Amino acid sequence: MIEPEVQKEITRINRELENIRNFKSIDHFHTGFDVSKIKFEDIARKKFYIHHNIVGTDSATAANYSTFYINEIDGCIVSGFWEVHTTAGSDAGAVTVGLEKLTGTTAPGSGVSILASELSLKGTANTVQKGTLTGTLTNLNLAIGDRLALEDTGVLTAVANVSVIVELTLTN
Repeated sequence: MIEPEVQKEITRINRELENIRNFKSIDHFHTGFDVSKIKFEDIARKKFYIHHNIVGTDSATAANYSTFYINEIDGCIVSGFWEVHTTAGSDAGAVTVGLEKLTGTTAPGSGVSILASELSLKGTANTVQKGTLTGTLTNLNLAIGDRLALEDTGVLTAVANVSVIVELTLTN
């Protein structure tokens, strides 16, 4: 025979389990070890974010602006781009960063631009800039194997700690 207090607790737990079963939208996280269990068709129209940093004074070296992401998900588009740096460029000319899509064997610096205009690396330090995406939809679509790269222009004197976030939206 079950004690009344224990039976009361069992009943409460069963009610909570039933509420959880009936709740269709539970927020949860994956550890990365369970990625094989994710069904990408179940996450259509969802967004995810690619973070990339060029740390410290490495940001003042043009060779460090290159490929940082290889797409392995069919049916996604670039839907947002943000940049921030901790030290602004000091060169007299324009100093910018852009985002480009590379396909096939296209080398960094030769891809198609994803932004309508590049972002200034001479802007106020520690101020997040939101990029305006190109109106050319084919430039925003990513196929499996397409790569994303940062493209710099100008002389990067003094630029430090460049961080970007790329928002991808699944369309399938």
